[in-house]
Amino acid sequence: MSDRSLTPRDQGILRDILDLSRADHVESPRERTFQLLAHLALLTGCNNVSLQEMDCVHQTRLYCQAYGEGKRWNETPAERAVKRKDPGVALFWKFWWASTCSLPERTGRAVVVSDRSVFSQRQMRSHPLFAEYLTYVDEILVGYPTGHGQSSRLILRRDEGSAFGPRELMIMELLLPHLWDLVLSTVPRTQPITSRLTGRQLEILRHVALGLTNREVARAVGISEATVSKHLENSYQRLGVLSRTGAVAALSGTVTSASA
Repeated sequence: MSDRSLTPRDQGILRDILDLSRADHVESPRERTFQLLAHLALLTGCNNVSLQEMDCVHQTRLYCQAYGEGKRWNETPAERAVKRKDPGVALFWKFWWASTCSLPERTGRAVVVSDRSVFSQRQMRSHPLFAEYLTYVDEILVGYPTGHGQSSRLILRRDEGSAFGPRELMIMELLLPHLWDLVLSTVPRTQPITSRLTGRQLEILRHVALGLTNREVARAVGISEATVSKHLENSYQRLGVLSRTGAVAALSGTVTSASA
């Protein structure tokens, strides 16, 4: 049997997950997410699954909803404040931009990646971040950029046993486009993305979303191509993304496939 094969049991769990992701589902987004996390734990054989919202600009976690060992957990503001004082958190942010955690921000795209698909076991054992703080066997990140240096992500963690293999990564890649709406509706949003941009920046990004080049945008709005480029650079900074794709994704509330 192929290491990517899906059993009838796997297929049944996947159908349940797709049902939970439907916008017209009778359960609340938070309840559906708890059920989703439990299903993912069963499907991938991980110890802990969580939905998190990270803010790399302010180096903080804005939201965390988790499932593990049959228990549900929602992080409170008080727990979040205590967590920030953990010395390991400073180490985590020190290596943020060199770790898989920052891939949604670095690429401006939805991603599926495991630590062991990037780092060898020896590298993980010798790296200060893994040796001193993140002491797990492997972790899968399913990340969606949400703009302004923030991203929503599903984290699947194995504390013991073997690393995640092709089967688990394939499953999460298949689910990647289907889970975005549920993730977006579950994590609280305090500021509309469009409020971070000027009127001109919004105008330019809407033209970019239509597939226009910088030269074509410049002609459409009556400014120079260099000015368009500058407005786009400023937009990327305000949205916390690194590319046109990331900016358009953040503006539209959708994301591009990691394989696009």
